[in-house]
Parts: sequence; structure tokens; C-alpha cells
Amino acid sequence: MSAVAQYHGLPASVRLPDQTRIGAVHLQIADLQRSLEYYQGVLGLEVFDRSTARVSFGVKGAAQPLVHVVEKHGVSPVPRRGRFGLYHFAVLLPDRGALGRFAAHVLGLGLAPGMADHAVSEALYLSDPDGLGIEVYADRPAESWSYQGKELVMTTEPLDITELIAAGKGEDWRGAPAGTT
Repeated sequence: MSAVAQYHGLPASVRLPDQTRIGAVHLQIADLQRSLEYYQGVLGLEVFDRSTARVSFGVKGAAQPLVHVVEKHGVSPVPRRGRFGLYHFAVLLPDRGALGRFAAHVLGLGLAPGMADHAVSEALYLSDPDGLGIEVYADRPAESWSYQGKELVMTTEPLDITELIAAGKGEDWRGAPAGTT
């Protein structure tokens, strides 16, 4: 039984198996080169496969890609207030130190991400060049999560960005590390 299930107290019959994973996200974008630069330069993902109108990105050394982008002529960026459909997709970094290095990297690029402390995780929120939302986050250890009865307590509080960056120990962001999902 996983740590989360132990704390949540739900029987196996009503929860997903521990080995359940979500596959790669597929996105339509307007400009392949622009997205290539963003997903490599900002998110630090590696190119797994590339064709004239499609790129698959993932983490160096991983077996499967995380994101597929497909250039489609006529696709326009999501307007500022969004549309129905994708709210955001999430990239889970393996630990708080990696998120701290990513935060320093993003701020060093002059980007202004949204930020939140969700009690169970800390997150940065970005938009790619097509206005598609991306959450980059790290979970806190499941042992530190709080429950009210069987419900997980989550919040949306201000993120202590200074403390988060300090968790990166001054190391440079060298791309999405092993263990990123």
C-alpha cells in the first residue's frame, strides 16, 4: 500500500492502482519552431522525435515522451481569458530542490509565473507561446499531508519563492531531471 493510500485510508477497491500513470499530453500549436524553443529552453525538455510538423519531448534517459506538439495551420493562441478545453497540464518534478532550480531559471529568463502553495505541493504556472497552461510542481512528502476525515486538505496560498529558490542550493537548472513525470 502506498503512503498516500495509507494516510487516506481508502480500500484498494475504490482507488487507482499505485502503478497507474498518465500518458503523454498531445497539443496543437501554431508554430513548431517557437514551441521547440520554449519547451527546450524554458521547460528543459529533450527532443525525443521530430518531423516536419511534430515534436515529441521528454526527459533525458526516460523511455516515454511527456509532451507531443503538432503544428496545425490556422491554430490561434488561446485568448487571455481562455476557452473551454485544456486548463493546464502538469509536469511533476522529483523534488523541491529541482523546483527551486526551475523557479530561479524561470525568473532569470524574465518570466512572471503564477505561484501557489497547495499544502501538498508547491507550483509555478506558466503559459506556452500558444497560451496553453503549464503547471510545474513538486509534491511535499505524503507523510506531511493533512486530512479532514478522508478528505485531503489542499490550499491555494502564496508561495514563499525565496525559500523555494534556496532549496535549489544555488545550482543551475540543467533541464528536467530524471524522475520528472
